[in-house]
Amino acid sequence: MFIDVTRRRNPRLIDTAVELHRSGRIPSNCYVVDLDTVSDNAAVVARAAASHGLTAYQVTKQFGRNPIVARAVAEAGIDKVVAVDFEEARLLAGHGLRIGHLGHLVQVPRDEVDLAVEMDPDFVTVFGVDQAARFSRAAERRGVVQDITLRVAGPNDTFYPGQRGGVALDQVVDAATRIAALPGLRLRGVTSFPVLLWDDATGAFAPTENLATLGAASESLRAAGFAVDVLNAPSACCSATFATKAAAGATHVEPGSCLIGQTPLHAVSDEPERPAMIYVSEVSHTTSDAAYAIAGGLYPRCKSRTALVYDESGADPLVARVELDPAEAIDYYGTLRVDDPGAVRVGSTVVYAFRAQVFVSKCFVAVVSGVEHDPVVEGIFTSIGFRLGSDLLPTTNGGTAS
Repeated sequence: MFIDVTRRRNPRLIDTAVELHRSGRIPSNCYVVDLDTVSDNAAVVARAAASHGLTAYQVTKQFGRNPIVARAVAEAGIDKVVAVDFEEARLLAGHGLRIGHLGHLVQVPRDEVDLAVEMDPDFVTVFGVDQAARFSRAAERRGVVQDITLRVAGPNDTFYPGQRGGVALDQVVDAATRIAALPGLRLRGVTSFPVLLWDDATGAFAPTENLATLGAASESLRAAGFAVDVLNAPSACCSATFATKAAAGATHVEPGSCLIGQTPLHAVSDEPERPAMIYVSEVSHTTSDAAYAIAGGLYPRCKSRTALVYDESGADPLVARVELDPAEAIDYYGTLRVDDPGAVRVGSTVVYAFRAQVFVSKCFVAVVSGVEHDPVVEGIFTSIGFRLGSDLLPTTNGGTAS
């Protein structure tokens, strides 16, 4: 999906990754993150969000909750993180990252609520009054007031499978009234996901009904006397979409894929954010009709179409067609279609570039700085952010500073 644009806009990332893999400095089945380009992208996104009056929180799941990368993004201007589940919150807070938003895609578990409040997030999203009551008790125990937002769901809203939930639009005022009676809480506003989606037919992002639902919910709450000031509008966050979101009343955005230059828009248009992550592996074996790469990180929705096969560093690559297996398959191998599989050498380096969700993959992540001039492997990590030693086994519990 992103091979062509990466070869054109960040060719040194590919060259560096091939050199590192051929020399044994990074393993196969490994995402390679260009730390400097991520930092540049984050600075671009931070300025664009600010220009539209938007507060930006970084999303780290796409690059594996990586603490080094998250810190670089923070230093570039997006200094608080979204934790889509509590495991991510634990790891990133343990590395000193400040939490902006908790509880949206995955609600905070019952026994983690006290720790969640201790993390001092800007706000926590709840799916209903029962979840809010847990935070009320935790806030009282700590003697603080916790800001919360409601996830709202309209009758025609779009939700991905496994991500449904929230307060029905016609019940939002009633839920807010009940929450207002709970001590230790302050209702700040509403959120949903996704509020924009890519339309292949038009080649552009378009609002979902969710965005209108958020506007309607905010209006209903204000009409009922609630001083809500947050309209959090995640999904498809990048410089190109901030104007649309701001015009719809958004106050907060959550850029993630754009930090590594991997929204669908970035595949078809040269946006300010450049490609900053690729996936590297090796040819394991061949059959009469295909070559097979060691896998583990081939996200089922990656939409990868082509990969590059390098027999050696500096050589011209063979362009192979990627044949993705059904989503229910375990990706032990990635299938590569080429004219003559017998001509593909076992052990050759394979480079993919596609839209990733590293945190759900079984793979390695290598963070590399100095890609343009003097590459340095800053660390090799698990797909969920734990640093690995030279033996590719965890070195610590993941909660110490990198």
